Amino acid sequence: MVRVIIKGGVWKNTEDEILKAAISKYGKNQWARISSLLVRKTPKQCKARWYEWLDPSIKKTEWSKEEDEKLLHLAKLMPTQWRTIAPLVGRTANQCLERYQRLLDEAEAHDNQAGSSSLGLTGTGEAVPSADDVRRLRPGEIDPDPETKPARPDPIDMDEDEKEMLSEARARLANTQGKKAKRKARERALEEARRLAMLQKRRELKAAGITMKQKPKKGVIDYNADIPYEKKPVQGFYDTSAEASKSYKAPVGKTLQELNSRNLGPDDPTKNKRQREAEEKNKQAKQAMAGRNEEQIRKLKEAEQITKRRKLNLPVAQVGQDELEAIVKIGQAGERARSLVEEGSSDATDGLLDKYSALDAAQTARTPQVAANEDTVMREARNLRLMSSAQTPLLGDANADLRSSHSTSVEPTSGSFVPQTPNPLLTPSLRNGQAADSKEGESRSYLGASTPQRTPLRDNLGLNVEERSQAGYETPRDLKRARNLAQSHLRQGLSSLPAPKNDFDIVVDEEEPEAEVSTSRLDDGAGALTEEDAAERDARTARQAAEEEAKAEARRSQVVRRNLPRPAEVDLTRLSEQVDARYRDRVEMLVAHETAKLLHHDANMHPIPGGKHPEPESVQLDTLSDASLAAARELMRAELADQLGFPGANEEALRRLVGALLDDDQEATETLEAALKQRWLDGRNDKSKLVEELEAARAKMAGAASQASKGEKTLMKVLGGYKTRSEALSASAKQQFKALEEAEISRETFERLRREEGGGKEERLDSLRREVERLASREGLAQTEYKALEDERNTLQEECETLEMEINMRHAEALNEAALLR
Repeated sequence: MVRVIIKGGVWKNTEDEILKAAISKYGKNQWARISSLLVRKTPKQCKARWYEWLDPSIKKTEWSKEEDEKLLHLAKLMPTQWRTIAPLVGRTANQCLERYQRLLDEAEAHDNQAGSSSLGLTGTGEAVPSADDVRRLRPGEIDPDPETKPARPDPIDMDEDEKEMLSEARARLANTQGKKAKRKARERALEEARRLAMLQKRRELKAAGITMKQKPKKGVIDYNADIPYEKKPVQGFYDTSAEASKSYKAPVGKTLQELNSRNLGPDDPTKNKRQREAEEKNKQAKQAMAGRNEEQIRKLKEAEQITKRRKLNLPVAQVGQDELEAIVKIGQAGERARSLVEEGSSDATDGLLDKYSALDAAQTARTPQVAANEDTVMREARNLRLMSSAQTPLLGDANADLRSSHSTSVEPTSGSFVPQTPNPLLTPSLRNGQAADSKEGESRSYLGASTPQRTPLRDNLGLNVEERSQAGYETPRDLKRARNLAQSHLRQGLSSLPAPKNDFDIVVDEEEPEAEVSTSRLDDGAGALTEEDAAERDARTARQAAEEEAKAEARRSQVVRRNLPRPAEVDLTRLSEQVDARYRDRVEMLVAHETAKLLHHDANMHPIPGGKHPEPESVQLDTLSDASLAAARELMRAELADQLGFPGANEEALRRLVGALLDDDQEATETLEAALKQRWLDGRNDKSKLVEELEAARAKMAGAASQASKGEKTLMKVLGGYKTRSEALSASAKQQFKALEEAEISRETFERLRREEGGGKEERLDSLRREVERLASREGLAQTEYKALEDERNTLQEECETLEMEINMRHAEALNEAALLR
């Protein structure tokens, strides 16, 4: 049978090394050729392994907060597009997916922990497994993405397939010349033959007395004259001039007196002078070197301080030069207006004006502290988890409470958000406790990052006092108290107004027609000023449209409003024929026809997904007024209450009664029917009663048997793995018990062997002791003999050194005499 090799699985260290070597030789495009070196991997798997794990450009460090924010923001903008998100974040797609899942798990765990701690509820059972435990591979499962995991270490003893793969890859990767290997070998052989021929030619010419001058090669180092690749050592901290001036040549041509003149006694004045000069030079050199060392240390410290400094990143100025000039001009215009009013003002106008100079308020103003922002990573992870677990809008539940970041660009909001220092001199136009020029929802988007609104220091007239909304008052008592408080504040403000002055001068214009024309113009202007605002008109129109839509929704049938199951297509003609053939009573026929028309109307006007969309003209249904519909519903409610035996019951009570009737247990119904039958039967029908009870018992037994079989199948599905595991454990326990018995037998065998070997142990030990003593005595004799020979060798060596020194001295004297004779 042919052996089948399934490619894939966990990557090993040898396969990674072969893959990297192959990529360095063949490049990152020839994946089929690269995969031919790996027996168990396909080209696609090799490419995935390189781009998901082995590529040096892959970041394998810890995720930073900025990367987490960008990942969550891009995942919200481009869900499941990990190949597009990965290059923007700077990670691989698998890393982005794993980090995204981990952030969602942390957010879920944080929410669960916060919910349990707030309610104080703790369970008594075992803890729920974590997300890592759920995603961890179980025994027998196969990793779907082995290319993104670390390589498995190589075993000490590889199998034959791995050894063969490794040797083949080593041979193929070592052949760097390819098809040119034979040509290169021929060229090397020719070059060697040419060199040998030239050498033979020179030898023959030299034997004939002809000396051939060898030409120097260009671009070649002469190893006899130069030092190849010489690098001179860098000047150190210590002075080596004395060592450089010292001569290491042999004392040739000098007498014994000249040689002995260097070894004068300690009282030689020349030697003492030289020593003093050398000490002074060494002292000066040390001082200069110490100064240079201090300078170098100072420069190193300055360089270290420079490298430690970081560039000061300040936010962009929020107010430019043009805006500052505009603010100054506005302030000057306000001061000029104030001066003009003060020139001809009276006490009444003085009470309506106040000083808004920024210098007075800036003297006592203090800059409020900017509150810290919340963890944007956990906020975005929580939002994405809630969005992924949200239900369909058709169910009508409330939407999840998302904390939006108000950003649609690739970069998240937190990366570009610059915290603004609150300005105490700012005079905003407040609306419901927020600035009018602030972005909508800004205070909501950063929970915990906003400071309480303060009363502006420039609001001297109280124009920006926050209005109290009545949404926070829940009881009529609170509403009454707030109303009384507002009236008292109004009375206090009115009482502080100055007393009125009733001295008026009325001047009547002589030109009456012009006055009438001006009055008419004023009237027209007043009428023009009372024209409805466009925003209010749009709001009113939208409100009316919403009311009409709500009324139209209420006119629809209960099936459409509750989204109950209904047919996708309705044939009105066929339904009418069936109604005519089935019903004989005129009232029932009219009700059936109206029901068919209503079905046809709902199927056409409110089609379900997958149904047809016919023309609206084909649907004809009388439009009833709201009063008619209400009257019809009231009649139906009264009729249903009479039939149930509760006349005058409201709609909620009827709904509960109908639900109780429909949700009665089947067993209670059967019990009631059996009791009624037993009451109806007389004494003569006992046999038939027992037969019926037997049939009922058999039917119940059959039902119980079917339920038991279903339960047995379900338990087999649920507990089948446990049963298999139990059998495996039982077999393993039996095997271990068998191994224990074998080990016990072996132990008993060796114990018996030990007892039997105890007698001959002493004899063997005695023989070994005698052998050791004999070897020790022989070693002592050998050591003594070696000591004598070593002493003799040292004596002979000393004699040889003495003779060699005498020979050298005589040779030197002979050379000196010969030099003197010359």
